[in-house]
Amino acid sequence: MQKLSNRFAEFDLIRALAIVSVVITHAGFFAFRDDRRILFVAIDTFQLFCVPAFLLLSGFFLTNKLENQNNPALVVKKRLSKILPPYLFWSVALYILNNLGQIQKFDLLSLLRDILTGSVMPPYYFIVVIVQCYGWWWLLVKLRFLDSRKVLALGLTIQTIFTIFFYLTAFKYISIPLPLMERVIFSWILPFSTGLFLGGSYDRLQPVLERKKMPILGATILFYLASIWEYYLKSEVNSEAWFLRSFFKLSAQGYAILFVLSLLAFSKSIALPSRVSGLVKILAAYSFPIYLLDSTVAKYVLLVFYKFIDPVNPLLKLGFLVTGTLLGCWAIIYLLEKLLPKNYRQYILGV
Repeated sequence: MQKLSNRFAEFDLIRALAIVSVVITHAGFFAFRDDRRILFVAIDTFQLFCVPAFLLLSGFFLTNKLENQNNPALVVKKRLSKILPPYLFWSVALYILNNLGQIQKFDLLSLLRDILTGSVMPPYYFIVVIVQCYGWWWLLVKLRFLDSRKVLALGLTIQTIFTIFFYLTAFKYISIPLPLMERVIFSWILPFSTGLFLGGSYDRLQPVLERKKMPILGATILFYLASIWEYYLKSEVNSEAWFLRSFFKLSAQGYAILFVLSLLAFSKSIALPSRVSGLVKILAAYSFPIYLLDSTVAKYVLLVFYKFIDPVNPLLKLGFLVTGTLLGCWAIIYLLEKLLPKNYRQYILGV
């Protein structure tokens, strides 16, 4: 895949796959429930690269342009201006939508708390995390601590410590609320640090990835299989359900990063048909508004499913939910782009 202007086609592919995987992950909560059959666990595990991939991409594009270090505050301001206005708009809109029957009990403090913690919708924790990531990068630049190897080593160290806390919590040795842990940057710092590392040395590292592509692919498959194995292993000791499917398992962390590295390693070997390539670009371009909308849209697609289609095989249910959610998100985005003045689209859609 060739570089297009100042963008990288391979990263568009990663972003497109990641947003589809986000939709599949959320739809999986409705389609699979607690089913432990190997096919469902394999599909569910495959999606575990999605959120770490977005964080890796964010780190990559911060360090890939060296001039970003000249004025880090301006860079952070520009990035937040694309994220926060749509986040605030949809948080308020969905808070009202979700509480239509109790609008007379509207609680402004509750809304502000949910916005600050990313709690209006479950996936919105990611916004809280990415804002912290931008702040972390700004701090690293200000402290002149942006040596890529040191950043990666620091990220690995912090991630290891927090992963230990996750396992201790999963096995009930300590008690730390998951909603708190998943909203702290240090729970996700390794993929972000990997992105910072790659972005600062991509021209040098990309040929290395190409030469090592088969070992990287092999390691990716091994970590993927290990994550499936860990799912069953933890379920036997009555671990909390959230940890069985979480991004924070050690095997899942390795799989997520290696999956992205595999795509980068094979990027020049991937030849997509023109129509598929066009779809990839669309999904990549609208990944953020889809992320903001998909959980809400999925609920209404689920209602249609129960009214007209249920019951069917869980795989067909998953396919219907994913397809319907993506089409529903695309329809909303398309209508808003047509109706909104061009100067205001970015404040609603972030594009």
